[in-house]
Amino acid sequence: MSRKTRKILSTAAILLLVIGILVIFDIGVFTNFLTSFKSEADISSYPPKWLFKPVLTHYQHVFSKGGYNFTQYLTNSLIIAIFSTILATLISIPAAYSIVRYHGFGETILGATMLLRLMPALALAIPVFLIFNKFKLIDTHIAIIFMHSLFIIPTSLLLFIGYIQDLPREIEEAAEIDGANTLQMLTNILIPVIKPGIASTAILGFITSWNEYLFSSILSFKKSITATVGTSFFITSYQVEWGPMAAAITISSIPTIIFIFIAQRALIRGMTAGSVKG
Repeated sequence: MSRKTRKILSTAAILLLVIGILVIFDIGVFTNFLTSFKSEADISSYPPKWLFKPVLTHYQHVFSKGGYNFTQYLTNSLIIAIFSTILATLISIPAAYSIVRYHGFGETILGATMLLRLMPALALAIPVFLIFNKFKLIDTHIAIIFMHSLFIIPTSLLLFIGYIQDLPREIEEAAEIDGANTLQMLTNILIPVIKPGIASTAILGFITSWNEYLFSSILSFKKSITATVGTSFFITSYQVEWGPMAAAITISSIPTIIFIFIAQRALIRGMTAGSVKG
């Protein structure tokens, strides 16, 4: 067997392996995408049809159903995800810096933060609802942004601690000699250096907020309903509208996919930041 033939077979084997892995892990996404283009008859057919005449009825239904404003749900998700990510980032960066550079109660705070993240979210549902109801914040963006930020901060904090620990201390010492205070070091030195890390952490935070369902459902009734909550409205006591629900899920997945593709370079650079020291 020639070298060229072995190379072709090796490439084909790797390609088949990648396709197999994608099929295994993305079969749910793929079948949901197909379902969104099937007619009601094709959806209920058994065995499932892989070849069918695609229709756009379900997508039209999502945007034209009476009392169902999916455009508003998408807008709410976008607003909440953006502001939750910004708030979590603004809190996590100085918190991570203080934990790394100033040894005090930082480790205790970090442990308490991670404990909050590891707690079952359902255990917080009733107290959270009662607290926000007391302050008349139910069905507002503020309440959901606050809760989403709480769940983004622990992961962001851990990532930023790793990025800051990998920065040479000499950079800050040089800035201190030049008369820079802590705020100036954060804004003029630290943040520009860890920009790739900020971008990757922000992407993860955005996706976390966009996909969150439990507290978005508990804290919203009409004005602040998100896309993830809106997709569940096709499950009623009478039936499950599989086609429109699949279409709504497909549409709500598009913004995160676009966001990742736009920022994928920053994501890769951020994930590998600090992995090589020299």
